[in-house]
Amino acid sequence: MWPRRKIQLVASSAAVGIDGVRAILKEFQLEFSEVEPAMGDLPQESSEQWFDQSRDCTFEEAGPVTELVFWPEVTEDDFWRKRAVEQGINQQSIQSFLHSIFEDELILRVSEPTVFIEGRPLLGHILTIAGFEPSFLWPIVDGEWQCERRQGIHWLLPDFWLEGLAEMGSLGRDGKQVEEKSTWVVRETGIDFYRAPEGLKFVGHLSRWPEPIEELLACQTIAKCIDLGVSWFDIKAALSSLWTNIKIISMDNLRWNIDDFGWNGGTSGEKLSAASIDHVEDRWSG
Repeated sequence: MWPRRKIQLVASSAAVGIDGVRAILKEFQLEFSEVEPAMGDLPQESSEQWFDQSRDCTFEEAGPVTELVFWPEVTEDDFWRKRAVEQGINQQSIQSFLHSIFEDELILRVSEPTVFIEGRPLLGHILTIAGFEPSFLWPIVDGEWQCERRQGIHWLLPDFWLEGLAEMGSLGRDGKQVEEKSTWVVRETGIDFYRAPEGLKFVGHLSRWPEPIEELLACQTIAKCIDLGVSWFDIKAALSSLWTNIKIISMDNLRWNIDDFGWNGGTSGEKLSAASIDHVEDRWSG
């Protein structure tokens, strides 16, 4: 019977990215332990005794260590890597380990700072409500990290976490980069979003963001969701909890590009002059 997979992380407790790796291992329900590379400086007898105990089922249910994952700071001459070779234990760098986890996923790199809603990064929250079922990794309070694994093919990973752990574009499946075709206009009473493959096409309207300092980041994230193919209906549904007693879709400034009767929210039909139009809206959006 093959032993249960048991990973030993060989890295400094302050190694770049180790907190996020811990969160991923826990979410994947993989058994793991950690050891400082400096422990190799112990007397040879003590070091070998510690290593052998690790192999001899220190974790009774998990079984012996089956593989080492090491950070760049661990050299080829490191004690633990030498012993792994002697004992026939598989070893790999943290870069190779991450590649094996994410090789079939579509990676969406998310920059800091970000906007959170209901405990999730805004991008992950909207994609989840829209049914994309993304997985994501993100730091929360007091140095803790949160990892949530779902059924979709998208992984949301923070840029600052990947920095130093993986080269740009080295993780995940080969895929066409999402083109940034969406934009927005902030008006006094709300925000209009547009798609611009060929000219501006109105997508939808939101009330102003509740937290002014987050508004730019929120708009960037919503535009990215539009570029990813999220429907405006799903975006509205995902953001519905942000506004209390405020309609997300404001019809006060709705105008049609015709010299005819148009519907202006709160009126019974007001004739709108084509000359007064300052932007064109898609009648069937939203």
